[in-house]
Order: sequence, then structure tokens, then C-alpha cells
Amino acid sequence: MSDKPTRTIKVIITFAAADKPYREDYAPQTLVEKVLSDALAAFEIASDGTTRYYLLHEGAELSLTSTLAEAAGRSGALPLKLRTETIQG
Repeated sequence: MSDKPTRTIKVIITFAAADKPYREDYAPQTLVEKVLSDALAAFEIASDGTTRYYLLHEGAELSLTSTLAEAAGRSGALPLKLRTETIQG
């Protein structure tokens, strides 16, 4: 049995319409899709089908199927921005 502490990545998500950022520690193998879902719930955002929500890291959109380890690299922290895009039907 290993005595090494489990590594986590500190995720901090800012959203222009929120008073404070969403902060949570996640396992490195966590998918971006899970983090986005958690953040939307924390910001009390319900999808209405007319808006797409996505996360940006260093100006680039993160794939929902990528892991936090892939996005963070060697860093133990992952600052993200929640953005929206209106979907036109």
C-alpha cells in the first residue's frame, strides 16, 4: 500500500455572470465534461437548448473528452473560464 498522497488538480472556474469563482479539487483522470457539468450546477445554470457552454484554458477551448491531467500538464492548478455561445436554429 502506498503512503503517497493522491494527487489532485485544483480547478478554478470564473464566469462573468457569477459573483465568485467555482473551486474544486479533482482527480487528474476526471473528464472536462464532468467539471463543466459540476460548474454549471454550482453556477445554477440550466441548459435551455439555445446556449452552448464550454471551458477555456489559456484562450483555447477544452475538449469535453480530455482529462484534467491533459489540460493541466505538470501544474497542480487549472484556471478556467466558462464561456457561452448562442446556438442558432
